[in-house]
Amino acid sequence: MPTPFSHAAVGFAIGAWTAPAPPSTRACVAAAACAALPDIDVLWSSGLPHSSPFAHRALTHSVLFALCAAVAVAAIFFRNERWHASPTRMALVLGLALLSHSFLDALSSYSLGIAFFAPFSEHRFRFPWTPLGRPAGMIVSQLMLESLLVFLPALLIAWLGWRIRSRRAVPAASA
Repeated sequence: MPTPFSHAAVGFAIGAWTAPAPPSTRACVAAAACAALPDIDVLWSSGLPHSSPFAHRALTHSVLFALCAAVAVAAIFFRNERWHASPTRMALVLGLALLSHSFLDALSSYSLGIAFFAPFSEHRFRFPWTPLGRPAGMIVSQLMLESLLVFLPALLIAWLGWRIRSRRAVPAASA
């Protein structure tokens, strides 16, 4: 199962590539935090049946939650003058980061799947290919696999996005 670190790394990469150029620390950190946010349900979901909308990988992993949380975070953290021209774009960036969490979790064989359409449906989904989180695997091997498939590639993609988009945003000196 993906860890909060891998979710955050993917969110940071999404922010680096999709937020208005040049990428800002605020946008990338907000996207990273949003990507890790759906697992907040572990605070209250212990012991709940999987059919509960408040169970792990249910409501907080849904499309509805991603939409609402993205709009709320964009409205709270991106309302000053610098972001005035792009609040919708920031909400889309944050929504994509939030959804990345659910998609990564759907690549895991851990649990019964993701309730993408909670609270409207209890049905849980999992992708046919589930390379992350083998239930019988040892935690060390799971973390190594996750590092190779998610964390390290996300860090590389984030770094590339930051470097490339920062260079493009710098105006060329006139001769």
